[in-house]
Amino acid sequence: MIHIESIVKHYPTKILFQDASAHLRPGTRVGLVGPNGAGKTTLLRMIIGDQEPDAGRIRIRPHLRIGYLPQELDTLPGRSILEATHRHEYPEYEAKRILTGLGFQERDWDRDVNSLSGGFRMRVALAHLLLSSPDVLMMDEPTNHLDASTQTWLEKFLLASTTTLLIISHDTAFLDRIATHIWELRHHRIDEYRGNYSRFRTLRAERDAQEAAAAARQAKEVARVQAFVDRFRYKATKAKQVQSRLKQLEKIKRIEQQRDAKRLRFKFPEPRPSGKRVIELQNIHKRYGSTVVYRGIDFLVERGQRVALVGENGAGKSTLLKILAGVLEFEEGSRTIGHKVTIHYFAQHQADVLNPEHTILDSLEEVAPQADRNFLRSIAGVFLFSGPDQLKPIKALSGGERNRVALARMLVEPANTLLLDEPTNHLDPASVDILTDALTDFPGTIVFISHDPTFLARVATRVVEIDNGQIRDYIGDYEYYLWKRAKELEAQTEEVSSAKPAAPRARTQPPPSPTRASVQSNGASNSGGPCRRDLRKRVTRLEKQVAKVETEIEQLEHRIKARDRELASPELYQDYPRWQTLHLERETWARELDRLTHHWTSLSTELETSKFQLTQKSQ
Repeated sequence: MIHIESIVKHYPTKILFQDASAHLRPGTRVGLVGPNGAGKTTLLRMIIGDQEPDAGRIRIRPHLRIGYLPQELDTLPGRSILEATHRHEYPEYEAKRILTGLGFQERDWDRDVNSLSGGFRMRVALAHLLLSSPDVLMMDEPTNHLDASTQTWLEKFLLASTTTLLIISHDTAFLDRIATHIWELRHHRIDEYRGNYSRFRTLRAERDAQEAAAAARQAKEVARVQAFVDRFRYKATKAKQVQSRLKQLEKIKRIEQQRDAKRLRFKFPEPRPSGKRVIELQNIHKRYGSTVVYRGIDFLVERGQRVALVGENGAGKSTLLKILAGVLEFEEGSRTIGHKVTIHYFAQHQADVLNPEHTILDSLEEVAPQADRNFLRSIAGVFLFSGPDQLKPIKALSGGERNRVALARMLVEPANTLLLDEPTNHLDPASVDILTDALTDFPGTIVFISHDPTFLARVATRVVEIDNGQIRDYIGDYEYYLWKRAKELEAQTEEVSSAKPAAPRARTQPPPSPTRASVQSNGASNSGGPCRRDLRKRVTRLEKQVAKVETEIEQLEHRIKARDRELASPELYQDYPRWQTLHLERETWARELDRLTHHWTSLSTELETSKFQLTQKSQ
C-alpha cells in the first residue's frame, strides 16, 4: 500500500532519517514509536505530502484513501457537531452511530463545535475520519484527549475494522491491545517488529544483545590480529604474514554499536514553603453562555497534597484548574491564595503559548530576563537540549520537545505550587517516567489532570472526581479511589435491586492485607473469632460464589463480544434505530459486567482473608 524507500530527511541541527525504508501492508495495525523528536510526526506528514524527503521516495498505491488525525486541530468544518461530522455522501444515521460511540448524546447534535472542550473537538474530528472509511487511517496521539470509556469504544471499533492503521502513541497499553506490528524510529532508520508493544520490547532487547555479542566477538578478533601485527611488524621473516593480516583488518566491516540518547533526568528546584492552606475556592459559580459548569462549589488545596482531578471529558476539570490558577474569571464566589504561595500553571496546550520564532534559549529567557545565560543553557541541557539544539526555533520542534521546553520554563523560577493540565501528553514513555519521579520527589503542592492511569497511580495522594458540576473528594491514592468507587457502585446497584430501603452504611476502609496482625485485629486469632468449622463453611461458600460470578462474567463477555461483531456489521448501518437499540442493550451489559467484576474482586478478597484465617486456626 505504502512503500517508504531509502528516505533521507535532514535539518540544520538534526538528522531525522538516513536511508530509512519500510512497507505498510494491507490489514496491519502499526504502532509508530520512538523518542521525542525522532521524526514520527514528520514521517506521517511526508506520507500525506505536507513535507518532502530530501532523498529517496514514498510510493503510494493509486487511488489510496488516507485519513489523517493530527495531534492538534486548527479548525473544524461546519458549525454544529452533526454538520462537522457527516457529509452528503455519508448517511446521517451513520454519523449519529459513531458520535454515540464517542460519547455524544442526541441533545448534542446541534451544539456549536466552537463551544466544545479540546477533547470533544478531537472526538468530532475522529468521528468524521471514521465515517470517511479510509483505506489507511493515520493518527497522531489519538488517546491524548479520550477518557477511559471512549478509548475502550475506539479500541473495539478499530479492532473490528479492516482499515489499515498507522498510529503514533506513547500509550504503551493501548499499543499492546491494538498493534500487530511496531515501527521504531531509531538511529535515523525504521526498524519493523512483528507483534504488539510488549513483544517489540522483548525482540528489541534480544536484537541488541545479539548485536552486542557480535560486536564483542569482532572486537576480540580484531585485537588478536592487531596484536600479531604489532608484535611482528618489524620482523622481515614475518612480513608476509603481517601484510596478510593488515589486509584482513582492512576488509573487516566493523559492527558499530549505536547508543540510545541519554534519558531525561531532572529535579524541580527546592521552593520556599507555603502556608498550610494553599488555594481556597468558596461558592464558585461558573458558566459558559447558557451552559452551567459549576454552581456554588467549595474547594480547598492544602500544602503537600498531590491532587488528581478526574472525570469525563467536558466535565469541567480544566475549568477548575484554570480558576485555581487565576487565569479564568468566574461569576460568583471567591478565590483565596495562601501565605507565601507561588504558582506555576502548565496548560493543556502550554506549548501553544511559546513564541514559534524564538529559540529554546530565547523562550527560557522570556520567563527569566535577568538570569545568567549560562544558567539558562544548563536548564536547557537538563532537558536534553545541548549545543546547537539550544538555538533551534520552537516551530522546528516536535510536540514532545515543545512540552519539554514548557516544563523547562517552570524550572527557571522555583514555585511551591504546580498546576498541571495533562503534562505527559506527547512525552515518550522514558520522559514520562522521569517526570513522574521528579513530581513524586517534589516537596511542594501539585494539582494535576491526567488520563494516564499509571501516572495517576504513582503521583496522586488525593483524588477529586468531577461529575455534572459536582465534586467528590477521595482522600487517598488512585488505587484507593478505584476501590472506593467500586464499593459505591456496588452499593448503588444493591439499593436499586432491593425492594426495601438500604440500611445506613458504615464508613468503610480498604480491605486489610491478609497478614497475621490484620487477622488478629479482626478477631480471627487462635484465641478468638470464628471457629475452624465456621471458617471452612465460609471458605466453601465463598469459593462457590466466586466460581458462579466467574461463570457469569465469562458468559457476559461472550455476549458483549458477539454484540460488538454484530454492531460492526455494514448491513446494520442501514437501520440506525435497530443499531441504537442493540447498542443501548450492549451498554447495559457492559455496566452489568463492571458490577460483576467489582463483586468478584470483593468476594475474592474476602475468600483470601478467610483462607488465611483458617490457616492460622490450623497452626
